[in-house]
Amino acid sequence: MNLTVVSLPKAFRDIYGVIQTNAIRSWSRLSGGSVILFGDEEGTAEIVHSIPNATHCSTVERNRFGTPLINYLFSQSSVMADTDWMAYANCDIILPPDLPALVDRIASQIHGPFVLAGRRWNINMDELIDFEDPKWFEKLDGRFKDDRTLYGTAGMDLFVFPPHFYDDMPPFPIGWPGAKYDNWLVWYACHRQIPIVDITDATTIYHQNHPLGGGAVHPEKWKEHRISLKLLGGYGRSYDIRDTTHIALANGTVIRRAWSVKMIPVKLKRWVQILRDAVILR
Repeated sequence: MNLTVVSLPKAFRDIYGVIQTNAIRSWSRLSGGSVILFGDEEGTAEIVHSIPNATHCSTVERNRFGTPLINYLFSQSSVMADTDWMAYANCDIILPPDLPALVDRIASQIHGPFVLAGRRWNINMDELIDFEDPKWFEKLDGRFKDDRTLYGTAGMDLFVFPPHFYDDMPPFPIGWPGAKYDNWLVWYACHRQIPIVDITDATTIYHQNHPLGGGAVHPEKWKEHRISLKLLGGYGRSYDIRDTTHIALANGTVIRRAWSVKMIPVKLKRWVQILRDAVILR
């Protein structure tokens, strides 16, 4: 199995220089893997040049607010990559070495296309990882085994999918507040009746904590939020990890997600949201 990881970094300054370097170098060490980084932020070209299996695309489409559009990353990278699978991860996400083997394990159980999504474990990481150590991930796991937090059901920071599967993605902007592209990625797979597998229990995805910026959000960002909501089709399509159709167990075995009474409030909320959407999205 070969896998191309795609992302768009911020400028490599201060703590972002550390956490993004850790994330991207973890991707570059995936067996049979490659990396495509978009954008021209400070430090992006330099890290691409330091990684043999990385490609740089300095251009990126933006909306009228100047925010990069994630559909451009997905469509362009599917053309550029020569791999069986694509992955999108935020640049603060450390991916485990066992990810390619897990994709292979799941592919042996599901015939046809599928999508993988995983929740993240939050950790406080402020130093560079020694990737020359073959046991780097085991040591990272041991260090944070009792000092990590599993993010909520909206914390979907990794998606794995076949090339061109998401070519119909609307032009969602990247970034908070109001980023809805991850909800759409889940909804779209469900809409097409393609299996989407929650791999949270089967592997460990680490998110390195960082400042969120703080302060009041610029009014223009709230305009983007409303645009993203319309592109999504409303709050009623705000699917998250609970809407995945299958679950990968710790040993990689895939099972269909069982119906649970815990989903009743979620389904009721969605019906209310659909009715609300009919009013606010006119």
